[in-house]
Amino acid sequence: MRIVIDMQGAQTDSRFRGIGRYTLSLVQALVRNQAQHDIVLVLNGRFEHTLEPIRQAFRDILRPEKIRVWTAPGPVGLHAPHNQGRHELAILLRESFMASLSPDIVMITSFFEGYVDDAVTSVRHHDVNTPICVIAYDFIPLLNPVQYLDPHPDYADYYKNKVRQFRTADHFLAISESSRLETVNHLSVPPLRTSNIGAACEPFFKPMTVPASEQQALLNKWGVTQKFMLYTGGADERKNLPRLVQAIASLPVDIQQSHQLLFAGKLSDTQQSELKSIANAHGLVEQALLFTGFVSDMELVMAYNLCQLFIFPSWHEGFGLPPLEAMACGAPTIAANTSSLPEVIGWPDALFDPLDVHAMAQKIHQSLTDSVFRAQLVANAQVQARKFSWDASARQAIQAIESAVQRPITDQIPAQPPIGTLAETPPSLLRAAVQVLQKHRMLSDHDVDSLAACMAQNEQQLGLPMPTEMTPPN
Repeated sequence: MRIVIDMQGAQTDSRFRGIGRYTLSLVQALVRNQAQHDIVLVLNGRFEHTLEPIRQAFRDILRPEKIRVWTAPGPVGLHAPHNQGRHELAILLRESFMASLSPDIVMITSFFEGYVDDAVTSVRHHDVNTPICVIAYDFIPLLNPVQYLDPHPDYADYYKNKVRQFRTADHFLAISESSRLETVNHLSVPPLRTSNIGAACEPFFKPMTVPASEQQALLNKWGVTQKFMLYTGGADERKNLPRLVQAIASLPVDIQQSHQLLFAGKLSDTQQSELKSIANAHGLVEQALLFTGFVSDMELVMAYNLCQLFIFPSWHEGFGLPPLEAMACGAPTIAANTSSLPEVIGWPDALFDPLDVHAMAQKIHQSLTDSVFRAQLVANAQVQARKFSWDASARQAIQAIESAVQRPITDQIPAQPPIGTLAETPPSLLRAAVQVLQKHRMLSDHDVDSLAACMAQNEQQLGLPMPTEMTPPN
């Protein structure tokens, strides 16, 4: 079975977030566990600066010929209406390119891409014969429209259209049971077409002894002068950071004076100012909140190992990787009792209601002052973290993909009518597409000229030999 994997989840700005880490780690594990199968990675050439880093990430486990690059005239981001014609053309070029690789199934690592950049994802706009499986991370905008869609009507239209396309895929690889149930319950997808493959964290997230000199240098860099509690992640509304600050402000004065709250990772100046204003309004001193800015992986590992407590108050996560990373490092970890987080934490006593500031503060206080409870948190972290591995997720994904290939392609109607079919020769189909798009003034003469160069590059990529042996490179 040939599995062709769309790697754009590791190419767009998602590469700086959990989706990018998930994409690279899962696909590397898929390659390690491919057995008799044949895996081909497909990259979007419009993200040229990402091509070599991805090649390097697979250098020791995948032959260079198994990584192919397609391209299209750009820009194609759908935030700009005048990009629509090029976007339609890019969909055709991408699907044609992938179909030419003779896949038994196409796997899309991140479907909700392409609004602000040159990513292109689709489900059978033109190639109606190849099964498609997609990774289901979460549907946070869909389930929380007031916060994420209503203020941005153009993006809302884009997102809702992508949801309609997404639900026509043949199989859904969910990153948690929570995400799988969201796919079934909110997208009306039959349970048979869904699988929970889980997630994991990298092996370098582990307990370590930080040398005193390195420890002090790091704490000085961040301005840490007391014991510290830790949060890492984003700062959008679902992350619930204002309530976390309020919970810290409601702790007894002696706890406030002996502990600081460290936000690890890049938060904007505006986000930092908002949290500082909340802290000030609730009586916290200026040094109660600290912000590291960008942290390297090794600095994050050290922060997990040095913190007194890791707190994750988010009220909606597809998986929730930071708590797992913290537990893998042996940190006492507490989190919200919603969405996927109970799966990750694995112990009800370590959870709190994220919308109840008092309940959050009580759990933080218990974690910092009750030595028995704290020891239980550490013990839970050690046991729970071992339950997750990328190899296990990859094996579950391969099993799900094998089953999906054996089922008939879903009979759901494609998201929009195709301009022809891939049963035609690519040149004739492209000519037809160009004529339609030009007729509707959706392509310029420059776009048509660029198309010829892109087609030549794509044909050169498709002309590379495709090795059949399954052994990794020497």
